[in-house]
Amino acid sequence: MGKRLRKKKKKNNKKKNRKKKQNQNENKNCFNSETPNPTRNRYSVVEDEKEDLISRLPDEILFCIISFLPTKSAAQTRSLSTRWRNLWSKALMLHGRTEQILQVITGFLDDFEELDLLKQFRWLQYQFSQNGILLARIQDKKELHLDFHEKQETPKNFHWQLKLHSIKQSNFSLSAIKALCLTSVSSLTKETVSSLISRFSFLESLEIVECKGLKSLRIEAGSKLRSLTVLDCPQLDEVYVFSYNLQNFQFRGWLPWFWIKYVPYLEDAMLDFREGPAHYPLSCENLLTLLLAVANVKILTLSGWLLEVPVPRWLPTAGVILGRGDFVLNNLKELWWIDSSMEKHKIEALGSFLKLCPYLEKLFITIDPTSYCYPSKEQSRFWIEYSSKLASDTRLFHLRMVKMEGFTNPEDEKLLGEYLLEKVVSTEPIKITAPKGNGWSKNCTQQLAKIK
Repeated sequence: MGKRLRKKKKKNNKKKNRKKKQNQNENKNCFNSETPNPTRNRYSVVEDEKEDLISRLPDEILFCIISFLPTKSAAQTRSLSTRWRNLWSKALMLHGRTEQILQVITGFLDDFEELDLLKQFRWLQYQFSQNGILLARIQDKKELHLDFHEKQETPKNFHWQLKLHSIKQSNFSLSAIKALCLTSVSSLTKETVSSLISRFSFLESLEIVECKGLKSLRIEAGSKLRSLTVLDCPQLDEVYVFSYNLQNFQFRGWLPWFWIKYVPYLEDAMLDFREGPAHYPLSCENLLTLLLAVANVKILTLSGWLLEVPVPRWLPTAGVILGRGDFVLNNLKELWWIDSSMEKHKIEALGSFLKLCPYLEKLFITIDPTSYCYPSKEQSRFWIEYSSKLASDTRLFHLRMVKMEGFTNPEDEKLLGEYLLEKVVSTEPIKITAPKGNGWSKNCTQQLAKIK
């Protein structure tokens, strides 16, 4: 009896073990099919957290992040999510009249200086009149950006005179501002902005951008202003600049009437007139006077069509150039040349100008097909004769790098390359770079390697 009972128990135990194994396998299958892998789930949670990490930051930190963005980009963060939209609802938003803009900006700067930087707003939105909005932003404690938005079908033309002179009495928060960027100032806001600028006694950099309706701009600055930038003001046809210590001047747009007075320390000048002349006929005297004003710079950006303008023979002898000394850019180290193409007459214009840059080290040539093209396809004889008179040798012994970009016609690039190799490159090897995949660039590099 005892043996039989033991045999039955063994059989029962085996059956139980089989059932346990079956249940375990079923549980495993169920887990694999229905329950996600815990390891994989853990990493997916981490990824989700990474994606939403910035939005989880406190408001104070997010305000600081926004303050480093351009004004328009900062405003676009409202469309990212509800979290960012709610953040903007907590921003400093005020309403008032146009006459109160000066008071609002001054108060905004005072609050910024007095309160803890992480607990207050670095920007504000101020709605004035019915259709006007001002976005103000402080960056790096020293930069103030004022971006005006007005709904005007046809902006009114206006003339703007700015005086930037140091004054003895100035609010501490205003004196801390070293750089000011003004965007879309109009006839409605220019008086208020002018009054505000006069209070920045230590302003070193001024930027004026996209001011529609601005017809003339006159800037008189004291000894503090070092940098002036004027970009994309489509109606601007007169510019007058008096700034004794100006070191950096950037201009992009139509070529207006230009008067740049007393800038002996100017080092970097951008004269990007690819839009063409704002006046017809073009004043050659005004053009030559402008070129004389930038004769001592170290870095120059220039539109090539300026050298294609025919200059009357009587003009230089009247004292515009010869009466003020020879026009030679002895200090120029970098030249950025912008043109619509590189045909033969344009290459000759560039070559004539290179003769006047004996110590040039870097040459950058950009082809922009949308750039203005002077109607005449004949090279101005004035620049050929004038440059040949001052420099019989066209080779630049200090030139070490030439970079070309934007060429759409391989023949133009080939003509320019051959001209540089034949008449510009010195006996020392230099580096010429062009877009990849260009056969001439590879061939040119091989030719330069042989020049020793």
